[in-house]
Amino acid sequence: MLGKLTALKVARTRDRGKYADGGGLYLQVASKDARSWIFRYTLAGRERFMGLGSVEGLELAEARELAAECRKLVRQGTDPIEYRNSKRAAVALQQARATTFKQAAEALIASHEAGWRNAKHRQQWRNTLITYAFPVIGHLPVQDVDTALVMKVIEPIWH
Repeated sequence: MLGKLTALKVARTRDRGKYADGGGLYLQVASKDARSWIFRYTLAGRERFMGLGSVEGLELAEARELAAECRKLVRQGTDPIEYRNSKRAAVALQQARATTFKQAAEALIASHEAGWRNAKHRQQWRNTLITYAFPVIGHLPVQDVDTALVMKVIEPIWH
């Protein structure tokens, strides 16, 4: 049976334990201040628990929707945890691919600045990149920068 919990019961429940809503969705109360939603399922004979989020950040209706999506994945034979992890990895990869050379260079400078002895040294790094690298490859995603482009940046310095 689905829908055993109500929004009022979720808001008032503070005693430790797991409270079933049905269909594998549980309200987990670890302490008065730590309450979360979990989805319990069995796949290939193995019981798993998947965290869906905090009660403060996820309402009952949203938790039910997430649980319904997870049940659908389980019916298809897909592990919801592995599915979520692969989606997160794909997003992280896409964000990494979207990072431009200029963003990566600025992040590198920021992470190494503390080790450089003086402000002049820091400014030399920035000025060299601004003058030679950024006009040629600053706008490109990092993975698109190849040897030919690096040579195009370095040649004016050599001459």
